[in-house]
Amino acid sequence: MKFSKNVIILSFVSLLNDVAGETVRRLIPLFLSTVLGVQTSIIGLIEGVGEATPHIFEPISGYISDKTEKRKIFVVFGQILRASMILFIFVTSWPQALLIRFLDRTGKGIALAPRDSLIAASTKDGHQGRSFGLNRAMDNLGATMGIILIIATILLIHNPEFLNRSVFQFLIIIIAAPALFVALLLLMFMVRDKKDGEKGFEFHDHLGKDYYIFLVLSFLFSIGNFSDGFLVLRASELGLSLVSIFALLAVFTLSSTLISLPAGNYSDHHQRKLVLVLGWLIFSGSYIGFGMATSLWQLLPLFIIYGLYYGITQGVAKAMISDLVPQAKRGLAFGLYSMILGLGLLPASVLAGYLWQRFDPSITFYTGSSFAVIAALGLLFFLPKPKQKWWQVWDK
Repeated sequence: MKFSKNVIILSFVSLLNDVAGETVRRLIPLFLSTVLGVQTSIIGLIEGVGEATPHIFEPISGYISDKTEKRKIFVVFGQILRASMILFIFVTSWPQALLIRFLDRTGKGIALAPRDSLIAASTKDGHQGRSFGLNRAMDNLGATMGIILIIATILLIHNPEFLNRSVFQFLIIIIAAPALFVALLLLMFMVRDKKDGEKGFEFHDHLGKDYYIFLVLSFLFSIGNFSDGFLVLRASELGLSLVSIFALLAVFTLSSTLISLPAGNYSDHHQRKLVLVLGWLIFSGSYIGFGMATSLWQLLPLFIIYGLYYGITQGVAKAMISDLVPQAKRGLAFGLYSMILGLGLLPASVLAGYLWQRFDPSITFYTGSSFAVIAALGLLFFLPKPKQKWWQVWDK
């Protein structure tokens, strides 16, 4: 089966967004810590807001896009807001960083659920895992490219051991700005809206018991899924140079890229929940490893394993939502799912910052690992194997 034009273009836009987004996002914790001298607890707050904000706006934009059957306008407007990350070149204090992070992630939140609905609507039933797998693979490939560009630029201009303001500003101007601009042009002129072909619905319509079970377990997992910025801080704490840290991140995103499409394709032909259980358990194991790590050679395989978790779960989770709810309700379903993740991620990152500062980094990672194991067991035993989509039974 070939991919539709919408799926290909939207996946390429995801690539460009991550070329830009990863350039900025991965640098923010180090910039705040080494350049501005911000405390870890404040960094945890900023990272928590950054992780949580998209999930607050997604159900709103998803619901409205379901009602209006207009997806593209939300994706384009969200992309415009995402361009605000360029303003990081002017940041001199952590409140400014917090505001720009909020605007950027608001844009992502407005765009994401309508984009996922557009991908699902542009894909034949039974092949959503493959389409979302391609989107995640391109997204992760963009992250890999962005990180490699960061490493090359740092080596060419200064080869600093640690981040400074001029390097941070240069990377945003030379990498992030062009990628964001091209992504916006592609969305405006290449992507077309696709009608759901089903009648609109009211907000109180049920989305199915299995969907709500999945939401609860996803929330539980998200409480222990701390911001990836803490992985960067862990590597920095162990004495790694800036170039070495971004080399590890490149390995992580490449690992995720390589597994995303095969995992999505595999889940189209097997139980998706088992694929997710595997991914969550891999996450748990990697967090235990990060808590115990003491050297670069221990971090290298851990970042590879963590990338496997990322690539296995991200697209498959969205494909599972496509299985659990009918097409006309997917905008709301994707949005609620993202909101639930956000409700967990904000306290998760604040908790991580507190545990890191009050106790020890190892305690932070062991805590996250525990939440993942509990959520994985819940997914295994409480979410039944789907025999038939519930709305197909209702329509008979």
